[in-house]
Amino acid sequence: MARQASSRLYRNSKPLRDIVGDALRAEIFDGRLQPGDRLVERDLAERFSASRHPVREALRMLAREGLVESLPSRGLVVSGLGEKQVSDLFGIREALEVLAVREATVRIAAGEPHGLGEIIEAASRAIADGDDDAAHAANARFHDEIIALAGNELLQDILQPLLGRLHWLFRQILDLDLVNQEHAALCEAMTAGDPERAAELARDHVTAYRARTMAYLFGDDADQS
Repeated sequence: MARQASSRLYRNSKPLRDIVGDALRAEIFDGRLQPGDRLVERDLAERFSASRHPVREALRMLAREGLVESLPSRGLVVSGLGEKQVSDLFGIREALEVLAVREATVRIAAGEPHGLGEIIEAASRAIADGDDDAAHAANARFHDEIIALAGNELLQDILQPLLGRLHWLFRQILDLDLVNQEHAALCEAMTAGDPERAAELARDHVTAYRARTMAYLFGDDADQS
């Protein structure tokens, strides 16, 4: 892979560990880094024209997100998610996201400002332009915004170690337009201040998304329970 220009890295306002982490995370999400690929600290430091310390911190961050793992015989590698793990992740997402939607809807009804509509519009523009990367990013932002709107710090703490895997999951979408339509319906219920209707739509969204994603990743006979 091409060596990153250090001048570009250090002009960025983010800490270097975050820049390296963001770059590696993007490569995992878009498939340039595949499950089982080794991540060698020395090689990454050379590639990013950085010392090994920020690279090590970036890898630790990705490990906390579940995107990389340490194997006894191979060192750090990109994590893989099997059928059972993906199914379990959907189960956790359904339980926690429905809670987040309900709490966020109550806060919106009480006057909490939000950017859900703007995110949906951004996704629509990206889809119309054929920019799948931007559409996937907007999809992830929509769910992140709901978690933030819930205002539940304990919920955020529980989700933090799962965010990397959840964001990977958000990219396993074949029909971006359908997902955005489901988001628009959910946003309408939330902004109308109807927490029970919003929670029902959130559950339906996760259930339908689970069926499509499991079939896409593991075939039509995948376990969707």
